[in-house]
Amino acid sequence: MSVSLIGGGEARTAYLMISELFQKETGIKVVWNVKHDADYKGNLESWFLGEGTPDVVYWQGGERRFQYVRKDWVEPITDFWNDGDLDQSYTSGIKGTVALDGEVYAIPFSYYHWGCYYRKSVFEKLGLEPPVDWDAFLAMCDSMKSAGMAPIVIGTQYYWPSAAWFDYLDLRINGLEFHQELTRGHVPYKDARVVAVFEHWKQLLAKGCFMDSDTHRAMTWSEPLPLLYRGMAGTGLFGNFVTNEISPQVLPDFGFFPFPKINDVPTAEEAPTDLFLIPRKCKNKDLALQFLAFMARADVQERLNNTMGTISTNRHAAIGDDPFIQQGSILLQSADGVSQFFDRDTPKPMADEAVKIFTRFLETGDVDEATRALERVRRAVY
Repeated sequence: MSVSLIGGGEARTAYLMISELFQKETGIKVVWNVKHDADYKGNLESWFLGEGTPDVVYWQGGERRFQYVRKDWVEPITDFWNDGDLDQSYTSGIKGTVALDGEVYAIPFSYYHWGCYYRKSVFEKLGLEPPVDWDAFLAMCDSMKSAGMAPIVIGTQYYWPSAAWFDYLDLRINGLEFHQELTRGHVPYKDARVVAVFEHWKQLLAKGCFMDSDTHRAMTWSEPLPLLYRGMAGTGLFGNFVTNEISPQVLPDFGFFPFPKINDVPTAEEAPTDLFLIPRKCKNKDLALQFLAFMARADVQERLNNTMGTISTNRHAAIGDDPFIQQGSILLQSADGVSQFFDRDTPKPMADEAVKIFTRFLETGDVDEATRALERVRRAVY
């Protein structure tokens, strides 16, 4: 049977290990169809239409997947999910990443968390505790400014990191259900609830919480990290992939805290999710279902994710000894739901323009300009 996969390197080695286990248990050999990101996305639609279709397709959660579900290109696996009693293995929040209109369409097997990373010694020096709500977050920024440091680092040379701030502010102010309606194009960006997101964001800009725009516009997402190493900045909003970039000498001094609470809404987290699905046009559906059953298991997921430094979606999977993964697992398993990331939750033309608008807002703080620009793109795209 054939299974598609993006990329290579260490991740590919981990997947090969898993397929060897699958073959040992079932006698079924997995042939991996591995392509790099751009080539993979270029082939995806033709696979769904029946040209060299893999039996199982690796893909990502959010609107990136639902766009194909709505075209009826993805095999529903609701009976398979129910027969396997998989509700006992996955929280309702995680199930929400693969379910639409009462049907289940994929097996989620891996994800990672987002949140704020900081130097513990810097917080101790300033007498700070990780903030749990918005007022405490603003007070943290004031303390850091008074100490002569930039409270928040960000690198927006390629725009996309600004989207994490929009996503989290919207999730904490309006909740996941609204956020998904918005990213699906059903809500105008001039809506008062979206304006409230930018008004909260503007509070941070008015306080000078972010590093200056000339600096962050010239930096990639990881280039501000030395400012955290040297105590010249306080914190930054990152996915847990940041821990692979932090210097090993200072990593033990780093801590993590979730994005602070703002309004009384169900708590959702940003957690880009990887999954396997079955295309309607695949030729070996029985074999594909055997592979999905294998990938749904806790023991299989823990072998794969503990190797890759990501988090298993199955709630029964054992977590490794990495403290960030341990915190992230607790955070995501207790969340009321998860979003993906703005570029996964919206069509590409919307995401490509929106991240530029978010980044410009970091420079101008102009709420009306940002919401008008986003609304123009929404009307054009949707």
